[in-house]
Amino acid sequence: MTKIHGYSEEDLTKMDADALRAILHERTHHTIEVMIYRILNGKLKKPENFGHQAKVVLDVWKRRKLPTDAPDIRWCMKYVALADQLNAGEKVTIDAELPAPFSEREMKTVKKLLYERRSIRQFNKRHVPDEMINEILSAGLMAPQGCNVCSTRFIILRDPEEWKLVQSDIPIENGVMIVVCQDMRIYKALKFDEYVPHNIYFDAAAAADHMCLMAHALGLGACWLTHGEQTQKRIREHFSLPETFVSRCHIIVGWPGEAPIKSQRISLAEAIVRKKKRH
Repeated sequence: MTKIHGYSEEDLTKMDADALRAILHERTHHTIEVMIYRILNGKLKKPENFGHQAKVVLDVWKRRKLPTDAPDIRWCMKYVALADQLNAGEKVTIDAELPAPFSEREMKTVKKLLYERRSIRQFNKRHVPDEMINEILSAGLMAPQGCNVCSTRFIILRDPEEWKLVQSDIPIENGVMIVVCQDMRIYKALKFDEYVPHNIYFDAAAAADHMCLMAHALGLGACWLTHGEQTQKRIREHFSLPETFVSRCHIIVGWPGEAPIKSQRISLAEAIVRKKKRH
């Protein structure tokens, strides 16, 4: 009997749906996505029963009558279908294009975003529409995440009284606070908290960075800040969240009320580490 991350098929049928979804993402990634392109390029021999584990998890998902119309589940289903085609000896065509260089005009926009973004800590009393906040959250969701486990969650705080839950060295007077959180059930189900605990923090950091970039592109200001265990505890208690729900950092967003000088970095030559020549 196939065991997936130590779970039997019966275990998967009883598992929390969010944890099962993460295992489906991870197995699709590791047993199909990272291999299929090397197989198609003739650099790797197709394993027997290619993608079998992802297919087992997907079958459990369907038998439990869990939704299959979400973009992430459709992504998994597409890869499982491609694996089935390869196993059947059929020709596989993937309708995706290679990355192409940006045009000169597009590169100007990219550089404007990357090189002009700065931390804003004072905001005007102008309301930030929900549509803009949703754009920022969507950017955070699309950030790179180890094995595409989708553990990122958000809490949006507009009430100044709720801002007090978060211990921060930046006083917040206006704007919106977004708390970047993680559902640790997902990491525990995959045993990432044991095997790759550093991934947990990198995932949160990548999400926060994407969100700040989107805020800048929208004409808003943002500042990415961290907090500790006391803030995590207060947030959990205030929102009656389980111990497995952990806040990692927070972002303050709003209409800029200041125009700070963009911080600069050391030169590129100083940042590149080279092996010293032997005399």
